Amino acid sequence: MTNKNDSNDGVARRSVLAAGGVTTLGALVGGVGAANGSTVTRQEEGGGTADSSRDVTVRQESGNAVYWVLPGERRLSPQVFGTPDTPRRGSDLLESRIEEAKGLPEPLDEAIPQLLQDLPPLVAAPEEARKPIEDGESAGIAQERFTEPTLYSDEAEVTSGSFEITYGDRQPYDLPGEPGDTSDTVDFNARFTDPAGNEYELEHDHVVQPPIPGYETGGGVLSGGWLHGITGTGSPLFPRVYTYGASWGVGDVRINGEVATEDGFRVIHFMTTQTVRDERYRMALDEEMPLAPDETIAGQVHHTHGVVLPIRPTPDGPVYDPVPTAMELPNGETQPFIHAMWEQDEIVKGPFADWEFPGQAEGETGGEETTGGNADFQLRGEASAWQGAAPEAVAGEENPPLQLEAGTEYTLIWENADGLQHNFAIQNGNGEDLLATEFVGEEGATQTVTFTASEEMSEYYCQVHPRSMQGAIEIGN
Repeated sequence: MTNKNDSNDGVARRSVLAAGGVTTLGALVGGVGAANGSTVTRQEEGGGTADSSRDVTVRQESGNAVYWVLPGERRLSPQVFGTPDTPRRGSDLLESRIEEAKGLPEPLDEAIPQLLQDLPPLVAAPEEARKPIEDGESAGIAQERFTEPTLYSDEAEVTSGSFEITYGDRQPYDLPGEPGDTSDTVDFNARFTDPAGNEYELEHDHVVQPPIPGYETGGGVLSGGWLHGITGTGSPLFPRVYTYGASWGVGDVRINGEVATEDGFRVIHFMTTQTVRDERYRMALDEEMPLAPDETIAGQVHHTHGVVLPIRPTPDGPVYDPVPTAMELPNGETQPFIHAMWEQDEIVKGPFADWEFPGQAEGETGGEETTGGNADFQLRGEASAWQGAAPEAVAGEENPPLQLEAGTEYTLIWENADGLQHNFAIQNGNGEDLLATEFVGEEGATQTVTFTASEEMSEYYCQVHPRSMQGAIEIGN
C-alpha cells in the first residue's frame, strides 16, 4: 500500500496545493498547512484518538469479479426526481446550491459554484438533461431518464482486480478547522484493469471533507449511515443506500505502472454499501431498494464502489478536469472518470460482519438450481466467457459456436461457475430475443434449457454479460 503522507514527495506536492480556506471545506483544495498558507506540514495519520470499534475493513481478493462502469444514461426515480409534470431536484436545487456556495470562504466562493455548473449531477438532475421514457420502453416505474452520460449507468464490463480498505471513522461530523484537519483515516490498496486490459493502481494521499453545500461526510470518513438519494450527501442519481463505510480523499492514479495524474490529484471516493445492482446489473431506483440477495448480481447484500471523479484540486479551489484514463470509448474519446465495482467483497472487520438481509432465512443463498439428463451441449458460465464443456467439438473453447440443424430439438445444460448472476438467451440477427431463461446466481447450480432450432437463431448470450458471454449459432440444413 502506498501512502504519500509518509513521503517527502507527498509533503512537497501538498505545499503546491495549499490554499487559504480557514474551514475544513478547504480540504478539497489539497492544503494541510496553516490557514494563511505560509506553513505547510505533513498531515499525520490518525490525528485523533483511535477507536478500533469504528474501523471497518473490507476486501476482495483477486480472481473475483470487478465491473468497470461505462458512461451512460440513468433512469430517474420519481420518488427523488418527481415526474415530468412535477419535477424535483432539478435546476431549482442546482441554482440554490450554487448560491449557497457563493457564501463559502475565498477561493471556494468562486471555485465551487463553477464546479457545480460543470458537474450538476453532484447535487441535481437539471430538467434540460431529462427525457421522458416512451411507452413500451422497459424502465419499470421510472418515467424519465437522465440523458447526459454519467458514472451511474447500467453499462459495465467485467474486468479483474483486488482491493482492501480500512475506513477509520474517528470524527462524527464535518467540523470547522484548518484545511485537512480531520482525525478520520483511510488505509487502502486497489488494483484493477479496464476492459482494454490496462492496469490501474490508486494511491490515496489524504482524507478530505468535500466543500459541496448540503454534504455531510462525518469528517471525511463515515460508517453505519445513509448516503445519496434524498439524503443530500452524494449525488441523488445514486439511490439512498445504507453505507457500511465511505471515504472521500485525494490521490494519484497509476496506469500501467506510470503516474497518469502528474497534473494534480483527483478526488477518490470509496464506499461499501447495500448492493444497488440487480441481477441484470441495472442500478436500482430508490423505490426498488433494498434488493434481496437473489435479486442481486452476486447474491450478496453488500458491495464496494471505487470512484475517481473528474475533480482536480488547485490553489484556487477544486476544478472540473477529466481523469486521464487509458480507456478509449466508441466515440474516440477517453473515459473521463473511473467507477470500479467489486461485487464479491467481504467485510472482515466491523460491526456489520454478520449482517443479513432482513427476512433472509439462515443458510438461504437465493440461488436457483435445476438439473437435467443427457445434454447435446454442456457449458460453464463465467462472467468472462461461456466455457465449452461437452461435446468434444466445443470442450475447452471460449464462447464456442453451436452448430444446429433447423427443426431439431436440443438440450443444453450450463453450470454457474463463478457465483454471479447469469442466464441463457438466444436472439435473432436483429437482436430480438427468441428465448431467455431465469437467472441463476449460485455457484455450482445448473440449468437445463430445451429448445427447437430455427433458421432465425443467430447468437446465444447471457443477458447480464452480453459483451463477454456471447457465441454464434450456426444453422445447417
